[in-house]
Amino acid sequence: MTQAAPRLLYIDDDEALCHLARRRLSREGYEVTIAGNGRDGVALARDQAFDVVALDHYMPGQDGLETLGQLMGLPSPPTVIFVTGSDETHIAVSALKAGAVDYVIKSVGEDFFDLLGRTIEQALAARRLTIEKEQVEQRLRETNQQLEAMLNEMNHRVANSLQMVSAVVSLQARMAKGDEAKAMLTDIRQRIHAVGRVHRQLYVGGTASTIVMDSYIDGLAQDLADSFSSAGAPRSVTVSADPLELPVSMAVAMGILVNELVSNACKYAYGEHASGQVRVMLRGVRADDVELAVEDDGEGYDAGETPRGTGLGSQIMHIMAETLGGALSMEKLAPGFRVSFTRRPG
Repeated sequence: MTQAAPRLLYIDDDEALCHLARRRLSREGYEVTIAGNGRDGVALARDQAFDVVALDHYMPGQDGLETLGQLMGLPSPPTVIFVTGSDETHIAVSALKAGAVDYVIKSVGEDFFDLLGRTIEQALAARRLTIEKEQVEQRLRETNQQLEAMLNEMNHRVANSLQMVSAVVSLQARMAKGDEAKAMLTDIRQRIHAVGRVHRQLYVGGTASTIVMDSYIDGLAQDLADSFSSAGAPRSVTVSADPLELPVSMAVAMGILVNELVSNACKYAYGEHASGQVRVMLRGVRADDVELAVEDDGEGYDAGETPRGTGLGSQIMHIMAETLGGALSMEKLAPGFRVSFTRRPG
């Protein structure tokens, strides 16, 4: 397929030079259109698409700089090469600041057309590179949009799948015979729910790489409060969290850690028929430093005591702390108990 000749608009009030330019540049493969003044040139550039414009400065009625300003104001400004005299470098500099891509010193003879031809060729090459770059960037944007849409759909499906698994485990818990089996299945359901909430937030929030932790933990805390509350023994879980944005893998581990700490406090800090409050605090101290604390006002717990329940929750807490690159510390309060986690960049 034959490539179309580049379209050149030559704007100059020198009729003889215009004809010379048309003849010379046409031989070099350009389709040349002539305009005898700035107004006509701008009108042509507004109605037609030109690959490059060669613009003389000295013209009656409207000089080159004024014409250049109007050309740059078009919806799709053309590539402009400014033509000026040998002793007027300041005009050329003004033209470059106003949007011209290059300038050529006007002279009589073949040297001028040789230089103009080379300058036009360089300008067209730069324009092609710019167009190719824009096309590549547009394709990358479209690809990223497609990948984000696919990832959002995946998060949606994962969240739905985890919700279904959680529902099945919940049903199994209600059908279980022993209290220990019921409790274990309830804990498993809550852990699944903590992970599923991450994928749900990724889908709803439209982000593919980070989780805003204040809203995530707040929702998780409310779920836990509802799960462990009863009419006679309500559990209140309050959250004070910075709006940290954590990577998904870190957010999942943090969510599971919060789930275990709050669950333990809800189950063991207060008597079976007593109400109680659990407080969750998350802070971003410096760059990647994260501090988490969960505390209650209950009967407390000595570090040397045998873990209540199966001990699986305690193991999960320490595994999640190691996964996050930090450690847990425990402190007996008066009254109550606090478990703190600190993560600092290694």
